[in-house]
Amino acid sequence: MYQEREVQYNKRVSSNQDRLRWWFLIINQEREIEEVQQRIYDLFAPIEERSVSLEKIIPRKGLKYRLISFESNKKIEQFQLKKIFSKIVKNTKLYEREHIDGLENYLIRQFSG
Repeated sequence: MYQEREVQYNKRVSSNQDRLRWWFLIINQEREIEEVQQRIYDLFAPIEERSVSLEKIIPRKGLKYRLISFESNKKIEQFQLKKIFSKIVKNTKLYEREHIDGLENYLIRQFSG
């Protein structure tokens, strides 16, 4: 179960081979989520297929999480990701599953309890 303010991310080669598909899971308070999301978009601009795919309140924690995903052909190095948020960690389980609700179910299981 996650309790901290943090940003998790993952990336994979897109079906369009010259771009990467990125997923960012922002765990924080609402106002902070907006600021972190803007920093992500600024760092990766221009962005293709931008989407907010999921947003929920974390029970009993006073925090929310928001999952955003997009494609970008901009090459971002690991050290540049630290500009997004002080605690940023890779989570290889952030990706779309074959079942439409697969990623959503994964996140619900991580934050319930």
